[in-house]
Amino acid sequence: MSIFSKPKYYKPEFGGSLLIILVLILGGSILSGIVAVVATAISGGFSAEGISTENIMSGKLSLVYFAQMIVPVIFIWLMGHVRSSNPMEAPVKVDAPHLGKFNWLTLGILLMFLTLGMAWILDPVTSALPMPDAFKQMYENISFSPVDTLVSVALMAPLFEEFVLRGTIERGLLTRKGDSRKTAAVAILWSAFLFGVMHLNLWQAIPAFIIGCLLGWVYYRSHSIWAVIFMHFVNNFSSIALFWALPQMDADATSRENFKMLTGSDMLYWILVGSGIVITIAGIWLLNKYLPKNPQSFKPKDVLLAEQQPFNPTV
Repeated sequence: MSIFSKPKYYKPEFGGSLLIILVLILGGSILSGIVAVVATAISGGFSAEGISTENIMSGKLSLVYFAQMIVPVIFIWLMGHVRSSNPMEAPVKVDAPHLGKFNWLTLGILLMFLTLGMAWILDPVTSALPMPDAFKQMYENISFSPVDTLVSVALMAPLFEEFVLRGTIERGLLTRKGDSRKTAAVAILWSAFLFGVMHLNLWQAIPAFIIGCLLGWVYYRSHSIWAVIFMHFVNNFSSIALFWALPQMDADATSRENFKMLTGSDMLYWILVGSGIVITIAGIWLLNKYLPKNPQSFKPKDVLLAEQQPFNPTV
């Protein structure tokens, strides 16, 4: 049985989507905090000064992140389970790919370059904002806990976050009646906004909203949850891979400052940003041209009477 067999019945609108984010922030934070403290105590990570961020996060990032994100996932599954008991509730699949003139290989290659291009466009934005201390610590941890960082940032984050934001919240809004273009625009922008809000810091929120719009548009046009999970993976893995490839990079410095330190000039940095603009424009144009223009797969199918429980006149 598909893991999406129950969630496909849950199609939250604005109130439901806010509830999901509230469950994630409050319920997920409580559970992840408990897991972090217990794991730190078991591993002997408490210092004489008490609990530090470094003690909690070092080598435990994937465990803490899983604890936080499993809460909204369970909530979504339970809501889908409740809705599926209604014989008139028409499900809408989380994943129903329609790739237009692409195949998986050509689409994957295009999405990879598009995601990398967008990442370079956004880098001047993130460079202008202060990086939270927790992320400085994460980048410093890459060298001595690479597996933990890879699992949490590059694998778990794309799977959990895309299921919640695109696969549930955006999908739910896309099922609403009305003008299809307006409905799609609202669904994409709202899910991207919540994608930024859930990160709870400005350094991630602004780029998350922008790239969330791109992810939401790709999901709408392809109805492929795996396509946007792949894009999210490429975005997150590329930042980790850069620190693996260039361990001398300073986590406290911006990408521009690091490139200037490594090469003696920031010319290469601006070449990459400029290339990102060209690649992103070309990638969006190709997707817009060859993916289905007006996908109908997000509209609930009418529930047929024949699909309901047979009528028993003796009852």
